[in-house]
Amino acid sequence: MAIKIVTDSAVQLTATEIERYDIHVVPLMVGFAGGLTADTQVDRADFARQMTASATLPTTSQPPIGDFVAMYDTLTKDGSQVLSLHLTETLSGTVNAARQAAKLTQGDVTVIDTQVADRGMAFQVLTAARMARSGAAMDAILAKLAVIRDHTKTYLFVDTLDNLVKGGRVPKIAGVVTNLIKLKFVFELVDGKLKFYTRGRGKKALIKAQAKILAELSDATRVEAAGISYVGDPSVAAEPEALLRKVTPQADVLVERTSAVIATHAGIGAYALMFYTVD
Repeated sequence: MAIKIVTDSAVQLTATEIERYDIHVVPLMVGFAGGLTADTQVDRADFARQMTASATLPTTSQPPIGDFVAMYDTLTKDGSQVLSLHLTETLSGTVNAARQAAKLTQGDVTVIDTQVADRGMAFQVLTAARMARSGAAMDAILAKLAVIRDHTKTYLFVDTLDNLVKGGRVPKIAGVVTNLIKLKFVFELVDGKLKFYTRGRGKKALIKAQAKILAELSDATRVEAAGISYVGDPSVAAEPEALLRKVTPQADVLVERTSAVIATHAGIGAYALMFYTVD
């Protein structure tokens, strides 16, 4: 029985990867005053410019349950199974919408909380798609995904707390104080939740923190895949990318702008470092 792969637009995949592995993406919604648009229809560079000029935070929303039901119904009508992998539950209700939809469809659908986002999600999505194409059973795929989750690290480097403050994720006074003294923050995604990792003054503090993170790897050659996703101008990722490629020259690395939904919460100038290690 064939297994088809579904994910959401918080994942960082190239158009080539989506086409090659026949991955089906259900979009989250995002927009400024005046309505919401499918995340997949938004130009990421234009969105960053709009966000910079806007006095208010863009609005985001999980996909409607009906979108998932329609997708599942279509993909399972030939008897195929569906494996649906989604953004961590602590950042979005998307996975819960998928779970509800799985109960409404007549097909065989398995829904997974990846406990990560962006390129960190892609490590699991691409592995699932490759294994499904090779004929692996659902149990084998799920077992492999659990291993990948345990070996994936995600760090968010935040240039400003403005968007996190506007989104209610940190107190307003914290944003005022840290912006006044130019503090930059690094968070780690642990068990699907953002945890404070370190802080420092100026952008150099972010690069220093990244160097420390990579230095703590017991063996950098264990990094099989990595990604840097950023918000705003490509220059945001220039130094982080140079350092990552220097330390892990053997790794498959993707550097891209993040989705509009992720950008909304991370803020201009933010970037995320994600990598997957093998034993």
